Amino acid sequence: MPNVSTPQHPFRTGCCWKLRALATARLAGHTSILHRPSRKDVSLFTPQQLFGEIGSSGDIVSNAPFLERARLERDQERDVSAKLALGGYLTARLIERLLTSDDTTESRLGLRWQIEAVRRHIRELPSDLPETAHLRGITDALPNDGQPLAGLRLGIMAYAYFLEHEGRLEEALQTLTLAVRTYGERVPPAEFASTALFAGRLNRLLARWPTAMACYAATESAATTAGDLVMVLRSRLGRAHVFKGQGNLPLARATAEDVARAAEAAGLREVQAMAWADIGSVLSNEGRQVEAVQAIYRAFMLTEDAVQRMRTLGDLGTVLRDIGAYEAGRLAFDIVVSSKTSFLVRTNALLELMELESTVGNRMAFERCRGEAGHLRKRMPPSMLADYHYKLGIGLARFGQYSRARRALAAGLELSEAHHINTWYFRFERILASLSECETREPESATPDGLSGSPTVQAVAVGLREFASLTG
Repeated sequence: MPNVSTPQHPFRTGCCWKLRALATARLAGHTSILHRPSRKDVSLFTPQQLFGEIGSSGDIVSNAPFLERARLERDQERDVSAKLALGGYLTARLIERLLTSDDTTESRLGLRWQIEAVRRHIRELPSDLPETAHLRGITDALPNDGQPLAGLRLGIMAYAYFLEHEGRLEEALQTLTLAVRTYGERVPPAEFASTALFAGRLNRLLARWPTAMACYAATESAATTAGDLVMVLRSRLGRAHVFKGQGNLPLARATAEDVARAAEAAGLREVQAMAWADIGSVLSNEGRQVEAVQAIYRAFMLTEDAVQRMRTLGDLGTVLRDIGAYEAGRLAFDIVVSSKTSFLVRTNALLELMELESTVGNRMAFERCRGEAGHLRKRMPPSMLADYHYKLGIGLARFGQYSRARRALAAGLELSEAHHINTWYFRFERILASLSECETREPESATPDGLSGSPTVQAVAVGLREFASLTG
């Protein structure tokens, strides 16, 4: 990979004193500022803090996401997929009953019957599918009388991560709720922190901003009690993502910058990579593209996590495309789309590639990307679906399909208003207002700007070609 100079980004002089103190404490080997959990602290961390009061085991509404997927798959005549979704629903109901049933002979007999019924359903599912393996793992881990729930909890958590990976965020959130409930009335601070961070991310992706912020605040509280600096800093990066989603870019960047400084001081390489990726994303939205390339490439070099690396590479491709480095941007997106990373990361790269092809006027490539993305719409969370409508509308307009473009953009505007995604809402408003003017002008071919030829950008392009040759 080429040597690219470290970004000389002018950090704000105002810094959060607590983060500096936390980093200093870790370096000095002292964790007094991250106080050890007391009995009083532990009692504060309950499932109700994250998910509210728990309904009864007969509450069908709480598992509605699984039933909705089953209905949609059945309508599409995809029977296997429908049975998988029904298996998720039946397994969730089974766990709820296990957690809420009383210790009577009648309850034990009823639970035993339900376990056998769910296992019969799962045995009828194709054994080679990943979701089948997760469901089977959960039912196999069901405890006998008096056994702890730790093994069952691990199976449920693994299923929740799988559902997130597949873009089934509502189902992942419901599954996560069940996993946390296996702790009982109190959750250990360290486990609570990781769970709250997961819940915050799911709610953020679902554009539930206040709930996401509450989860991140709970993460920091529990992580501080557990003495976990990494989780403290990651909770603050979560807040930065919320600020960005709500359109407050200066606050998002300042928050990520504080985290980057604290992580570097504490020698936390992976947290540094996360922070620099977030800084680069915000810089790009602010129009500071060369700085964004530097920041994101720095994150790419720092991270060793496979999913995070692909996510960062997708961000890098977006900035390269925006400054006219089209070949390098296309290469970055192709690497991500062809990878085995998560559904959300791959789909986001596909949407960015769709925009790149419309920008350069490649109608055939644009239609190919549009078709692939269109099949994935029902699995996209609100922010990603808004992005899809925006890129589809812009692309159609570039190829002179103004009526179709207006319908796509209007659908995105309605979606953004319904989910209070302010950044997207105002973007749709502006582009719809200017669409009539675009109809009276001839389409213009995209031409690279001067930034694409800068030494930094050229060095990054060389590095991407080397990376592609090694991974291909």
